[in-house]
Amino acid sequence: MTSKDIEVDEDLPIFFKAIRLSQAEELIKEQKNMRDNFGFIHNDPDTITTLDATRVPKKAVQGTPWYQILSNQRYANEFYYVGAFVGEREKIIEDGFSESENGLHSEWEKRIRCEQSDMIMILLNLAFIPDEIVKSQEVFNGFEAGWCHRLKEAMEKYKEDFNKHVNR
Repeated sequence: MTSKDIEVDEDLPIFFKAIRLSQAEELIKEQKNMRDNFGFIHNDPDTITTLDATRVPKKAVQGTPWYQILSNQRYANEFYYVGAFVGEREKIIEDGFSESENGLHSEWEKRIRCEQSDMIMILLNLAFIPDEIVKSQEVFNGFEAGWCHRLKEAMEKYKEDFNKHVNR
């Protein structure tokens, strides 16, 4: 490609000491959202533990530090994605459904509002969901409202059945 060797010496420390806190927090909160609301994780738990212990870097990586499509704001905007790391994101997601008379009150309403953005994360990480759940008509059902709850129930049942089979 070029006749010259390209030398890049940015004098950065190891990755986990160069990552900005906000970038580490994004992955931690997305992992928690997937685990708590959908019953699976899409990052290595050791990586999340290390990111959780991250401190303010002396010299930080600039831009997008890893190839996760939604960490690039341009792509996130194109997907209309509001990440789980955004506080009270249900208030800024416009999904076309009306709110209760006095806004979003119940956890159910908040989760339904977040389904729009969570769907993007689920589809990008579909490989972490067992095939039988992905193919299930009852779980996703055309992504009708409430699919997030059906997915979590299906994942919990899958894990329960798996553990019964393993512990025989």
